[in-house]
Amino acid sequence: MRILTAASILALALSCQAAQAQGRAVPGKAAEQVYSAEESAAMGAAVRKKDEAAARARDERLRKATRGICTGC
Repeated sequence: MRILTAASILALALSCQAAQAQGRAVPGKAAEQVYSAEESAAMGAAVRKKDEAAARARDERLRKATRGICTGC
């Protein structure tokens, strides 16, 4: 029983590493993208806007969840 458990844990660990290794790029074929200052600023603003929208949605869900619990001080 212990051998079977150890073998299954080892198989799961190795399969996870193999799945992660598939996403890695080959070092010799790496092509870097160079962005201008305007493109970089635009991408940063888009990411910031998306993050702020997610934070607002998360805060709204939290307020809705705690609205029924809180009775005020």
